[in-house]
Amino acid sequence: MIPIKNNTEIVITGVGVVNAISNNFNEFISSMKQGECGLSTITEFSTNGLRNVNACGSVNFNPKVVYDKYNGRHRKMERSSELVMSAYFEALAMSGLNVKKVSPDKGAVVLGSTLGGALAGQQYYKDVKSNKHRPSKLRDYSMHSPGYRICIDSGFLGPNLLFSSACTSSNQALASAIDLISYGKSEVVIAGGFDVLSEVSCSGFSAMRNVSPNICSPFDVDRQGLMLGEGSAILIIESSESARKRGAKVLATLKGYGVTSDAFHMTAPDSKAAGPIECMKKAILGYEDDVDLIVTHGTGTIHNDKIEAKAIHNVFGQRGKSIACTSIKSMVGHTLGAAGAMNAIAAIAGGVGGFIPPTVNFKSAEKSHALSCSGKLRSIKPKLALSNTLGFGGVNCSILIGLN
Repeated sequence: MIPIKNNTEIVITGVGVVNAISNNFNEFISSMKQGECGLSTITEFSTNGLRNVNACGSVNFNPKVVYDKYNGRHRKMERSSELVMSAYFEALAMSGLNVKKVSPDKGAVVLGSTLGGALAGQQYYKDVKSNKHRPSKLRDYSMHSPGYRICIDSGFLGPNLLFSSACTSSNQALASAIDLISYGKSEVVIAGGFDVLSEVSCSGFSAMRNVSPNICSPFDVDRQGLMLGEGSAILIIESSESARKRGAKVLATLKGYGVTSDAFHMTAPDSKAAGPIECMKKAILGYEDDVDLIVTHGTGTIHNDKIEAKAIHNVFGQRGKSIACTSIKSMVGHTLGAAGAMNAIAAIAGGVGGFIPPTVNFKSAEKSHALSCSGKLRSIKPKLALSNTLGFGGVNCSILIGLN
């Protein structure tokens, strides 16, 4: 049978977040308003040989908030699962959703990540080399593990999906949530993304020489590169009918998405910007004149920022230089698989708090394809946000979010 798309609105009723500047949504709002930067020295592993010994780690995160939910009856999880479950429990509480009242086959989990439990895998390998065999360390090694844990806690029997498509991973998860609900496969989807700092990610980006030697300054004329981050971002997504039946407060609405591939290079963006252009056009179809905020991918690298700015100008024409744009990566770092969901929650925070998050460290724009970024907070309440993610391998995913 051919699935039929319904016309239900797809709404967000709860969010949870952990990153370098916050352990929950309210802290995220406060920290963004103050323009905080979570950059600190990496202490989890040796940084010998790395171009930058700093990153945006979730140094203030205390996993006790997770284990307290189990009243101490739970064995220790790997860090990625701890981060995800913390955000998951916060999102559930905000949503007021009783997962046990959701028809199990109509509940789904969709997450995004690039490296999953790489930190645990590396530690296990080191232990084996030292003749210490601890298989329990691999319990959460699979990048699917946080999703499994959410399914076990919620009792959801529907799809449990994991996207690993570089920086677009969690935006792909949100796009999948839109489809699952639009085609009646699910009523409630727990979606988002996660990634932790690891030797693999830090050494890889250092080897590519696209890590800034000091600060990250997206879209600034003197930008020198990105800074890595870690964290998790989880959203409770459901049909408007599901939210209405239980009287849930709606934070935002998912309006559409676009997904494209550059078919160009494994790490470099296509200078024509054809993929990002088409991706954004698909996401905003029917809303071209209404977008008033773009939460950019904005990594702070020379080429990625240049291509994204070029694409924005192509898609929006004269409005391309005046639509409010921001990048949160100079505050929380590039959280890789979590980046898209982190962007979405930053947009929702702006809608709730009535502000445009600052692009910290931004001072002067390039003359070519300049964007309306600001290093300072703007007290403007956005109504319709476009969230961009542009990943390695030339994959692009944009999400359109209506803000209440």
